[in-house]
Amino acid sequence: MKKLALGVLLVMVLSGSAFAHNGALSLYTNQAIAACDTTMGALATVTINMYHVKGLGPNLGHAVEFRLTTSDPRAIFVNTAWSSAITVVLGTIDSGISLAGSQCLGSTENITFIGAIDVFWADFSLPVPTFTVNVVADPNSEPAGIWVTQCDDQQTRLAVLGGVFVFNGSCNPGVQAKSWGAIKDLYR
Repeated sequence: MKKLALGVLLVMVLSGSAFAHNGALSLYTNQAIAACDTTMGALATVTINMYHVKGLGPNLGHAVEFRLTTSDPRAIFVNTAWSSAITVVLGTIDSGISLAGSQCLGSTENITFIGAIDVFWADFSLPVPTFTVNVVADPNSEPAGIWVTQCDDQQTRLAVLGGVFVFNGSCNPGVQAKSWGAIKDLYR
């Protein structure tokens, strides 16, 4: 059993992104989806973008459902600019929202722009602490979740992951360096 677990761990470590998700609504500063954090000052506004990242999932269909939260109440959403493909908006981002288009929003793209969200830090004191914006389940959908539709005639809803954007911190947590020998010792 230890050798099996060690083998699985080795495959996971070596393949990394091969264990990708079946889609996510993620927050980044640009379509390169490389920057998931930024610095924000007092009384400042920063625009972050939401993307559907396909991963191993299906193409993005006609609609998405989600909710956005902040980890600090002084960070508020002040404006949104949805993709021009989105024609119907029901709800608000902080209470639960559904966005839909008349045709498939993502077609065959691996990364699809959903919209831009302006986040305002409504406090003048410095320094501005680390805080996050989180894509979470829409409590108004049944069942509650982060949903996208498939690009098919049935408009099948699929649960996807939600992203996190970090202000005044890092979205890439540090990891402690370990030798392969130390990892093997875990399974002896």
